[in-house]
Amino acid sequence: MLYDRILNMVTRQGALWANTLGSLALLYSAFGVIIEKTRGAEDDLNTVAAGTMTGMLYKCTGGLRGVARGGLAGLTLTSLYALYNNWEHMKGSLLQQSL
Repeated sequence: MLYDRILNMVTRQGALWANTLGSLALLYSAFGVIIEKTRGAEDDLNTVAAGTMTGMLYKCTGGLRGVARGGLAGLTLTSLYALYNNWEHMKGSLLQQSL
């Protein structure tokens, strides 16, 4: 009985999550390609800009406040990713500067 409830919930929610994440991935990829082609560079600034723009567009139906919240969420998540992605490089640079 409980197993059926859990299975039904996961099945219904799973489709919703897949649709949401698929839409976000498509928007992020499209913005990333457009920004890279426009700037002519492939770096972390593209990642952060694409994430910010994705959040803004995804939440644009919520008005100006929704756009701001979506942009902030995208900026935060992609900035954390960029920081994590470059952590070893930054740590090595700090160690060299202290010597």
